[in-house]
Amino acid sequence: MKRTFKILAVALAVLMTSLIAVPAFAAEEEDPYAALKEGIGYVAIGDSFTRGYGAGDVWQDHIYLNDTYGNFECRNVPGSYPNLVAEKFGLDTPEDIRDMSGKLWPLAHDAVSTAYVLDLLGIDDGFRDEEFTYSHSYMTERYETDLRYFGDPESYSLDGQSTYGQTGEIMSVRDMIKNASLITIGVGQTDVIYKAQIFGLNVLDFSDTASLPAGVAHIVELLDEYFHYWENAYPILIDYVRKVNPDAKIVLVGTLNPLKDATLSDEISIRIGSILNGIMDRVNQYTQRCALQYGCLYVDISDVDTPTSVNPKSISQIMSITDPIEYALIAHPTPHGYEQIAERIINAVEKDLAKDAATQKTNNFVAKFVEWFKSLMEKIGALLDRLSAKLS
Repeated sequence: MKRTFKILAVALAVLMTSLIAVPAFAAEEEDPYAALKEGIGYVAIGDSFTRGYGAGDVWQDHIYLNDTYGNFECRNVPGSYPNLVAEKFGLDTPEDIRDMSGKLWPLAHDAVSTAYVLDLLGIDDGFRDEEFTYSHSYMTERYETDLRYFGDPESYSLDGQSTYGQTGEIMSVRDMIKNASLITIGVGQTDVIYKAQIFGLNVLDFSDTASLPAGVAHIVELLDEYFHYWENAYPILIDYVRKVNPDAKIVLVGTLNPLKDATLSDEISIRIGSILNGIMDRVNQYTQRCALQYGCLYVDISDVDTPTSVNPKSISQIMSITDPIEYALIAHPTPHGYEQIAERIINAVEKDLAKDAATQKTNNFVAKFVEWFKSLMEKIGALLDRLSAKLS
């Protein structure tokens, strides 16, 4: 009997030792942004907001010259929000787009519309933006440039023949999206706001005050018309991106009203700029809904700094500006505004990475605990077998 108690005591001691020795799984120090450096890195899709127009004085002429931007010699625009985001996450950003070691891939020009991006992807949304995008020679040149660098056999070419896409020098736009770890999408301003500016605001005769009410009403009609097109096209793009790259962090960037405080003219104090608030709200609300529907992150930029929020002007003053660069800067964030956008994207991504890390930590702990518990059960089983053998 004493011998039996001795065996039981030994078995109990081994069991208690195993229970006490529950592993304290130490956290390994890792690069918190390692996941963002996988694949080709960060793809920034968008228009001039994404390109960084207004981000820094030295770059304004440079990045908009067709022979310079068209050749992607300014891949890294200091002060742009993609550049600021890439710097924070430790992503390499060489200037030359042909440098394949880079981890920042901007697919962004001024006036890039959702239809333009869908054409590059060869996705038929039932609408070729001939009246706008391809009616301007500089946009045609940029489309040809995009096809030359990122063309895909699926892409639409300007002559209806998919020839450009077969000569992509770097990679196809589809491969860019498929292999990215972080994607920001900032399209919508051109589809809705810029078109209404080109076909409505820019044809207003401010000297003919009698016709102004009808002109303003026409702009409102255009905004509604263009919104409904974009409302159908935008989810087609998001759905494609999410399906071909379900693991990427996808951030949908909202829009803003750069003219919200602008009056009609110096004599007429009606805040005509505020009529855009309603359509901007609709665009942002819809973007946020798409983010929820497709499992993307959403960043609100509606209140970031713009030139008119810092120094208000009337619409007539703005329309009288003859310098094209000064005129364009009015409708873009200030350098501080771009910093605000980058900060919000960084915060959203970091929060999501932290959630991923917490989930992974829990999963790792559970997996190791199960492994430990399985080992413990095997030891207990072996002890019981030996005890049974001793007692028999």
